[in-house]
Amino acid sequence: MSDHPKITEHDSAVLIDCRSEQEYADGHIADACSIPADSLFQRMHELPKRHVAIHLCGTPDDIEQATHYLIDRGHTVTDHTVWSAALQQQLAAEGTLETGCESRQLWQPAPLLQRFVNEIVPKCGIVLGIGLDIACGAGRDLTYLATQGWQMTGIDQSADSLERVATLAKYCKVEIDTRQLNLETGSDPLTEFADNSVDLICVARYLHRPLFPFIKRVLKPGGIIIYQTFMVGCELTAVGRPRNPNFLLKEGELAEIFSGAEILLDEVEILDDGRPVAAFIARQGD
Repeated sequence: MSDHPKITEHDSAVLIDCRSEQEYADGHIADACSIPADSLFQRMHELPKRHVAIHLCGTPDDIEQATHYLIDRGHTVTDHTVWSAALQQQLAAEGTLETGCESRQLWQPAPLLQRFVNEIVPKCGIVLGIGLDIACGAGRDLTYLATQGWQMTGIDQSADSLERVATLAKYCKVEIDTRQLNLETGSDPLTEFADNSVDLICVARYLHRPLFPFIKRVLKPGGIIIYQTFMVGCELTAVGRPRNPNFLLKEGELAEIFSGAEILLDEVEILDDGRPVAAFIARQGD
């Protein structure tokens, strides 16, 4: 245990303050991320990747609770700092005490979304508008786009996932609409959305081919489709899944499906575990 963490921007460990939100706001170590110990389950999608070491700060009880939770889920807790009045005074004297609820963000959206925002939007003159994230899961990509100015709606059949979206949106101070829908039933799974009503649709790690005609129907002329999911070849990797061909894109399949669109990006990316995924961005034709 350390009395005062010596964490800089060059250190590999990230600092998570696991006290309550009010205690964090009253005073915390500079550049700490606030995730209370009793909120870790609801906010586990905000944690860094498992290979990133974690340094905890909090009360002894908070640290014990958070340590057990994180280790049980494959994270590495390398150190911890017990919060005290003496520590707060020391931080204040050193100029490394911060107050307020602003917190460091440890999670990242998919690299494809970052590439879209940082490279493709300015290069192609794409105007912000209404966005839809299909099978949005816990909502990191969805929330990221909302922080960039898109008016986002997330669709998922899991109520638990949509609760996580709402939590993440709250802490990122953005407004996001959510809809609980089963996208694999009904004559038109996107019947709630009018023709040509959406400027952007993104889909990640989800493939249900009967949905493609309805994606095209909802997307405006000139609207953007961002698609990233597993490809044929995943079944041959050490992970070995998904292996069902219904869940695996073929090479060139998205370009064929959106044959009338302007292809802005069509690449195959390889995940750290060796699985190939499609990285596809296109602008729907008029």
